[in-house]
Amino acid sequence: MRGAWKSPTGCYTVFFSMAKQPKLPFPQLVRAFWDPYRRLLVYLVPYKKRFIMGLLFGIGAGVLNGGFALVIKTVGERIVPDGQSLSQAAFSGPEGKSDATFESVLWVSLLIPALMIARGIFSYLNSYCMAWVSYRVLRDIRSKLFTHIMSQSMAFFTQAKSGKLISRVINDTRMAQNALTSIAGDIVKDPVAVITGVSVLVYIDWKFSLTTLVLFPICIIPVVVFGKKIRQSGKDEQTEAGQMAVILQESFAGIRVIKSFARENYQVEQFDISSTRQCRNSIRVRKSIELVGPIIESVSAFGVVLALFYVYYFGVSITHLLALLAGIFMLYNPIKALSRIPMQMQKCLASATNVFELLNKVPSVLDAPDASPLTQCQGQITFNRVDFSYGSDQKAVHGISLQLEAGKQYALVGASGAGKSTLLALIQRFYDPQKGTVLIDGRDLRTLTQISLREHVGVVTQETFLFHDTILSNIRYGRLDATDAEIEAAAKLAYAHEFILAQPEGYQTVVGDKGCMLSGGQQQRLAIARALLKNAPVLLLDEATSALDSESEKMIQAALERLAKGRTVIAIAHRLSTILKSDKIIVMDQGTIVETGTHKELLNSSPLYRKVYEMQFHDHDEEVATTSS
Repeated sequence: MRGAWKSPTGCYTVFFSMAKQPKLPFPQLVRAFWDPYRRLLVYLVPYKKRFIMGLLFGIGAGVLNGGFALVIKTVGERIVPDGQSLSQAAFSGPEGKSDATFESVLWVSLLIPALMIARGIFSYLNSYCMAWVSYRVLRDIRSKLFTHIMSQSMAFFTQAKSGKLISRVINDTRMAQNALTSIAGDIVKDPVAVITGVSVLVYIDWKFSLTTLVLFPICIIPVVVFGKKIRQSGKDEQTEAGQMAVILQESFAGIRVIKSFARENYQVEQFDISSTRQCRNSIRVRKSIELVGPIIESVSAFGVVLALFYVYYFGVSITHLLALLAGIFMLYNPIKALSRIPMQMQKCLASATNVFELLNKVPSVLDAPDASPLTQCQGQITFNRVDFSYGSDQKAVHGISLQLEAGKQYALVGASGAGKSTLLALIQRFYDPQKGTVLIDGRDLRTLTQISLREHVGVVTQETFLFHDTILSNIRYGRLDATDAEIEAAAKLAYAHEFILAQPEGYQTVVGDKGCMLSGGQQQRLAIARALLKNAPVLLLDEATSALDSESEKMIQAALERLAKGRTVIAIAHRLSTILKSDKIIVMDQGTIVETGTHKELLNSSPLYRKVYEMQFHDHDEEVATTSS
């Protein structure tokens, strides 16, 4: 299946092959259905007491529901003379009345409202406990799934569609939780109600019960038939829900591109197509679910006809008749609810399987079992014969051997695709090299915990990302325990303080989605302030000043010079001013390092650097000089 991952349990493969291979061996079929629910049970463990209480309340409600016929029989025998048939009760005179006293009739009659009140209390407590457990299980599943997604490596996010991930976390977890708690509650309460009700009917009159319940097995047929349709339609419904989430996410994230190309109508058309498909699948699921009820009612109606013939033929007493009819009536809802459970389970199975397929995904970059935290860092970085590719045959970098001394500034120069960004990604251990090692202060990155490593690396990228939050919170993201004074100091170093104060709410101004309320240069200065606040010994700049005008760039360069003291700075440079300040320039071409040296040294000794300089920097430098004059 496209975009599917292989599950270690094999459940995913089994489930999605069932529609094409309905003749699977029974044990395999059972395992395909049972495995997701078995794994869901783990989430009930912290709440098992409340869950068991809910089940007990459900059992109590089921017993009281099924015992209603027995109460009716008891009340009827006290009020109507024993053995009186329906016709006798209708035409008997005052002499046919019961000799029970008013007080005894009153007290025995109160059994009916007492039972109904008790059943209502038990049903309420059952529903409340199950809802209490349900929402906490939903919270835990979502939290674990989101945590697991966040732990994935960068390779995962470059392949996954964020819209589908959103759908998994929001929609599929809700459906999986519904399968666990709501169905678990009904699957105990309703069978108890049916078993109790049938037992009471048999106790009162077993011949009548067999006559009316003889058609009960037939009710299973529509459950089986329509269950298969629900399973396939439910899978399609969840798949299309994920596709709709993808369209929504991409439309909102790419709104500038959409409007620039005037493609609003195209996006609306794509959304309408997806919405129509989901509507169609939802209708199929609902139709299959709702058809079962009327079919069961129709079958039950024939049972009522048989019961009426039994009453007529055997002359059943009115007390028995009322009790038996009440028992049959009280069986209706539990049986109808039971008929829906298999279909609900099949509908939820696809969602539960999707959730666990995602939870089974193992990050491509993991901390070693004996990984230790990086507590102190000088900032010396070493590449030792490093090869890396993103999965294709062509290597992004190969044969990289490089020594970056602590406290110095380095510039990476080269054409697009030369491997500059890959080196920065390897330093942050977003990926592990296929060959060779990357070391920091002489320690292999794979021997360190990823979190502690990244805490010592500050990053400013060309594509600045700001959260839909205040300016203060966006800068504080660099160090969550920073004070307001420290944030303001970082903003001043990044030459952002003045424009921040000019905002409507100052540091409390909300920047909008991805910082859309600010200019590109302002966004970049906030990102630099965030990196300054982090105060990491290693600073990576991926074209960090590309969105700034010349005046802003000068201010940022001055701030970076102060920041660079005592720190290792590695910058991907597309401006001459960046490389002129560097202690050493590293020239890359097609994934290899071809030259290293200072600007003057490389101009004299490296034809490739001279070519890159003339293409990227020299013309721009002349243009700036002409504009200034």
